[in-house]
Amino acid sequence: MLRAASILLLLVVAPLAAAAEEEPTIRNLSAVVEGQKVTVRFSLANGLANGEMVEALEAGLPTSFTYIVEIFRDRPNWFDDSIARARIEVIVTFNSVTREYLLNYRRDRKLVRSETFTDFATLVTRMTNIEERDLFEIGNRQYFKLKVRVKADLMRGWLLYVVPWEISTRWRETRVRRADETP
Repeated sequence: MLRAASILLLLVVAPLAAAAEEEPTIRNLSAVVEGQKVTVRFSLANGLANGEMVEALEAGLPTSFTYIVEIFRDRPNWFDDSIARARIEVIVTFNSVTREYLLNYRRDRKLVRSETFTDFATLVTRMTNIEERDLFEIGNRQYFKLKVRVKADLMRGWLLYVVPWEISTRWRETRVRRADETP
C-alpha cells in the first residue's frame, strides 16, 4: 500500500518539477510616462518551452498568448486603486501549404495588426516581446504613485491527462517612471 502511494506521488510530482524548471516568466518590464500616457514594454521568457504548444502550432491549430496588463495606484496596507486594464492577445496559425505563420495582434479584442512570417525564431520574438506605446492614460494622477503589473495566460494543460489547469505566469510589477529616471 505504501509502495503504491509513493509511486502515485512520484507520478504527480515529477511532471510538476519538470514544468517548474522551464516556467514561463515575464521579464524586462518597464512602464514609462510621457505627458499623461504610459508606455509599457516587457518580454515573455520560456513561453514556448512547452513542446505541446509548438506541436499544436505546427499542426495548424491556432496558438495564442494572452497578456493582461493593469495600471493601478499602489496603496500600502489598503486595497490598490485600479485605474485601467488592457488585454493583449497574440494569436498565431500555421499555413502548411505556404509554410507561413500568420500572427494576429489584438488589443482589447480589436485587431491591431496582422503579420506573416516564414522564420520561426522571428515569430517567437514577435510573440514574446511586447511594446505598447501610450497604452494607458493617467490624467492628472501623480505618476510616481502608480504601478503596472503584467501576467501571461499561455494555454490549458492537463495533469495526468485528467485535471485541466491554465498555464500562466506569475504577476510581475514595476513602478511607473519618467524616461529620464534610472530604475
